[in-house]
Amino acid sequence: MFLRVKSFVRKQKERRKLAKRNISIAPHAEFLNNVKLGDYVYLAHHVEISNSDIGLRTSVGRYTKIQYAYIGKYCSISWDVTIGAIEHPLHSVSSHAFSYRKQFGLCEKDIQIDHKYVEIGNDVWIGCGVIILPGVHIGHGAVIGAGGVVTRNVAPYEVVAGCPARHISWRFSEEKRAQIMDLQWWDWSDERMCENMGLLNFDVDIEHDEDKYRKLIEMQQKQEE
Repeated sequence: MFLRVKSFVRKQKERRKLAKRNISIAPHAEFLNNVKLGDYVYLAHHVEISNSDIGLRTSVGRYTKIQYAYIGKYCSISWDVTIGAIEHPLHSVSSHAFSYRKQFGLCEKDIQIDHKYVEIGNDVWIGCGVIILPGVHIGHGAVIGAGGVVTRNVAPYEVVAGCPARHISWRFSEEKRAQIMDLQWWDWSDERMCENMGLLNFDVDIEHDEDKYRKLIEMQQKQEE
């Protein structure tokens, strides 16, 4: 369930609505328009968000800017991140905005430009200082290393870093990636999450934890039967 935030959340009536859904928003966070927040979202100070959806229990670090983005559940977004960075017209004679922004005194009115949305899956970790360009899709469980500039799509459970961001590794083997994707644990109820906390918080690649991992997969298979 989402709450549409139409203006600054510092307004008292909005704060009461947010508190009922355990949404935590620090001072000086700005919502320019058309923002939807899931329950238990955490937003640090001086965050700026517009035209975006942010899913259940996702956290956003200080000074991060997000626009035109769909962000899933349980994502961890660090500080000074830019999601949906503004592009300029590279194929025009000039890349400047004077032809579509009246503030520069050469056109009579602002011209609306089509925006490409960034799509970020569930359980994605984005390091500090990352820049994600418009139109990029990032799969579930992916990791973006600090300072990365993401110009292309990132696969589920892929680890990328650098400028431009390049493949570094996979979090898990191909078999385990598919199995965890099938779990879709991010859609579980709070009750189910609490009941299986011990099966979600362990190192799936450590040998002595293999029994826990098998139990987790078997439990999901029984649910599907």
